This record gives sequence, C-alpha cells and structure tokens, in this order.
Amino acid sequence: MKRYYIGVDGGGTKTKFLLCGEDGSVLGTHVTGTSHYLQCGYEGAAGVILDGLHEVVKKANGNAGADADCPIALTDISRVFIGCAGYGDVQADTARLDQVLKTVMPVPFDAGNDCENAHAGALAGKPGINLIAGTGSMGYGVNARGESARCGGWHHALGSDEGGGYWIGWRLIKEFMRQSDGRDAKTALYEQVKEALGIVRDDQLISLVVEKWGLDRTKIASLAPVCSALLEENDPYADIIVRDAAKELSDIAAALKVRLRFEGEVTVSGTGSIFRIGEPLLGPLTERLRESGMIYAPPVYEPDYGAALLAMKKDGIRG
Repeated sequence: MKRYYIGVDGGGTKTKFLLCGEDGSVLGTHVTGTSHYLQCGYEGAAGVILDGLHEVVKKANGNAGADADCPIALTDISRVFIGCAGYGDVQADTARLDQVLKTVMPVPFDAGNDCENAHAGALAGKPGINLIAGTGSMGYGVNARGESARCGGWHHALGSDEGGGYWIGWRLIKEFMRQSDGRDAKTALYEQVKEALGIVRDDQLISLVVEKWGLDRTKIASLAPVCSALLEENDPYADIIVRDAAKELSDIAAALKVRLRFEGEVTVSGTGSIFRIGEPLLGPLTERLRESGMIYAPPVYEPDYGAALLAMKKDGIRG
C-alpha cells in the first residue's frame, strides 16, 4: 500500500501545503492565507489547515499522472507535519492550539514551530544551522547528535527580530526621521520612504504608523523592499542597514554553533524574503560566517517540502 505525506508551512502571511509520496515525489501543492492563531484565532487556524489539507489532496488527484482509478483520499495520508508560526513560544497557547487541532485532524499529525520545517527543507534534513529572515528573524540549529536549539526571535515588541523585515522597516523609518529633522543629510532614502508611506507631509508619519497602522508588524515589514531599491542607488544608509542585518544574522548563527557544540565546519543556510536582497546581504554574511568557521549554502528545499520530510521522518521513512 502506497504511503502519502503532507507538509504544512504555516506563516504569518500565507500557509503552504505539499503532498508527496514516500519516495519524496511531489504530487500536489496548495497555498492559502495565514494560519497564525494570533491573527485568525485557534479555531480559525485549525479551519485553514483542515481546508488546506482537503485542497491539496484534491489538487494531487487532479494533476497529470495521478491514478484516476485509485484517487487519494485524505484518510490515505500516513502523517502530516504542521509548521506553525509562534508554536511553542507561549506554553498555554501551544497547549490550546494542540487541543483544537486534535479535535479536527482526521489523520495522524505532529505540530512544531515553523523554524523546524524551514531547517529541514533548507538543509535537506542534515545537521547545520538555518537562519530565517522574513517578517521576523530566528535561527534554528540541529547537530549531528540530534540536539537542537533556537536563537533570536524573542518578539518584535522587545526589540528582537534583528535582521528581519520588521527590523529593517523600523531602521528605514528611523533614518527617515533623522533626515527629516536634518540630523542626517537627505539621501534617496528620504524620498523613497516617504513615497512608500504615501504621505505628503513628514509629520503624517506618526498618525499613519501609530494610529492607522497600529504599529502593525507586517505593515512595517512591508517597507523592507525599499531597502533593496535603495541599494541599487548606492544609498549609504541602506548599505549600513543591510550590513548590520548581516552582522545580526551571523551573530545568531555563531551563538548556535557554540550552544550546540558543533564539530568542524558548520553549514548555514537561510530562508525568508530578506535573503532575496542577494549579494549586498549574502556577501558580508558569508564573510562573517567564514570568520567563525561556518560556510553559507543556499537552501536545498522550501519549508513546505521540509515539513513533508519531517512527516516522513516521524513515520520512520527517513532518518
């Protein structure tokens, strides 16, 4: 009897589902909105996940090459791994989310923080460190002995998420304020941030970000792509921000290397939208990692495939 697995990568912006066979072949994928319980509630998160499971099975059955005479049913799925943003951060929240998921899931499943499946995908299940830099930031490492640890991601309200989109967005806003005041000379950053915010007068920044946005983390993080555009114009402050981001991320990796007592050269990978900045970030990051006995490698797989790998591992298919 064929065995099938589903990986779920549940983030703050979207949730990705991937169904594969026990040989690792991808049979279907599906993408929908966020399943973060802080944004859609516990029952809402469970509903998004359950609906997504049905949809990815339906898409797998509709793909070319599917066995029309023996379609896959959701109950045919051997195991699911659900990577949840924020999972494990607050013990009471995690317990409640687990309980809600148990009431709706029709198949065996495991849940964990989305840093776990991001690591499994980026490093193809092998030991090493994965740096996550999307809206927030965090590092997750697993050594050859199977020991794991997290670093960073202490919560954006506490000034953490260093090197992530929220952190970069705030750095851009702070530099805009300095240039508006005349504390720093105006560069391209001043006009581009103002345009991205859609404000006419500089003092409208406060009412927009504090009152209208409510200091919303994702809205502030949405400014991060401005940094990439500024790098193309050789803006000196954008360069400083990105180099500082590389330092913060390398510090996370260096701490994990010590905590997990890695032996020999350590492979470090990175997932998340911030890595799309490319060479201006990866150049200084790679150099800093090299100085600490680590080597940067692009991710092998995406986090949704990493979740499927973990589902197989939990079922004894892969070590």
